[in-house]
Amino acid sequence: MRDRFGSYPPPARIRGVGFVVAMLAWLAPAAASALDTREFTLDNGLKGIVARESKAPVVIVQVWYRVGSADEKPGKTGLSHMLEHMMFQGTETVPPEQFSRIIAREGGEDNASTTTDYTMYYVKLASDRLELALRLEADRMRGLKLAEEEFKSENLVVREERRMRTDADPNQRMLERYRALVFGDHPYGRPVIGAMNEIEALTLTDLASWYQTYYAPNNATLVVVGDVDLEATEKLVRNYFSPLPAQPEIPRPRLPDPPRRETPARLEVIDKAAKLPIWMAGYTVPSLAMTPDSNDAMALDILAAVLGGGNTSRLHNRLIREQALAVSASCSYSGHALSWEQFSLSAMPKAGTDLKAIEAAMFTEVERLQKEPVPARELEKAQNGLIAERVYTMDSIDHIAWVIGRMSLNGVNWRVMFDDYPARVRAVTSADLQRVATRYLQPERLTVGILKP
Repeated sequence: MRDRFGSYPPPARIRGVGFVVAMLAWLAPAAASALDTREFTLDNGLKGIVARESKAPVVIVQVWYRVGSADEKPGKTGLSHMLEHMMFQGTETVPPEQFSRIIAREGGEDNASTTTDYTMYYVKLASDRLELALRLEADRMRGLKLAEEEFKSENLVVREERRMRTDADPNQRMLERYRALVFGDHPYGRPVIGAMNEIEALTLTDLASWYQTYYAPNNATLVVVGDVDLEATEKLVRNYFSPLPAQPEIPRPRLPDPPRRETPARLEVIDKAAKLPIWMAGYTVPSLAMTPDSNDAMALDILAAVLGGGNTSRLHNRLIREQALAVSASCSYSGHALSWEQFSLSAMPKAGTDLKAIEAAMFTEVERLQKEPVPARELEKAQNGLIAERVYTMDSIDHIAWVIGRMSLNGVNWRVMFDDYPARVRAVTSADLQRVATRYLQPERLTVGILKP
């Protein structure tokens, strides 16, 4: 299989006093200089966003389609991911499997990813080859040639991907069951890659209908970031994409609330194929898209840094240094989903550790956040880490494009993650952290998962 199941995630937490100090030394000028951008919408509904970043003579082109596994119906899971594979199987002008070879011959790279909320395709290459990328993406947006032979072959590839990445991995098998328990009837509880029996049952007719419905300019956002001229890039986009016809608008499904319980949900899996025990838990919390007018998402992000953001965090200190219960302990929250997110806790216990002790230590730290304000110095350290991380990622055109595309797809002003980000982080107070911890980190929102060998 061509490995297309990843995505551009938010960057890994970057912690460490030396790094933070170095970044903050030039944070002020970096934060003050906004991206040089141009935004426009074509008559057929395609939204274009171009950003100039001229550190190197390269450019990345991303096409974001507003369709993912959350748009699928029960019994038809895996459609979006299957179509992602088929998008490399040729058009009237580009033979099957030639898209990536053309890009590779020009010294570039390409890939794609499918998630609950979107399907995204990207090409990265020298900036003087921008027109090639735009031409190829416009060609397959409405000109995909779906053939039975290629579909049967690619369907086998996806089945093998499912076997390798989920069915043969005890951690992933458990995680799939865990998400189903967390989200219940919410579509986020269904696997993005699809259930095996439903992948096997997909037909070329299913794929053709999905493609005709969702792959249209008025259901897409085009993001271009790199060493480009803004006006010339817009002209190229208009030249290649304006002739493409719009399709009837398909409203996104209203995503329901996850199940609310009086007591935490629990999943315990004993798997002889597992090598090590794992303890995990998560609180169902809102994303940035759900709370654009409050600082709840930003406060949850900082809260995750305080709890589990590196080797000076509270979880590391309690579970690893002080009590020697675990070899790793972390907390994460991304806030990038269109709907609900998980505020996640996890630990890998030391050999012989009682998992009840791990759980007690974890929830002691959660309760501490609810009862005691985070000291100013600890809050500032977490804020510094997040701001430094943002400055660092601004060196990557990949990540700049990812943030612009992801936020735009969610209906969030992407500029808040660039121009206003340091001020928004600094505006979060210790009282805000205590408020969101008390509001969201509650038993009725909690799911606990345990994997035992």
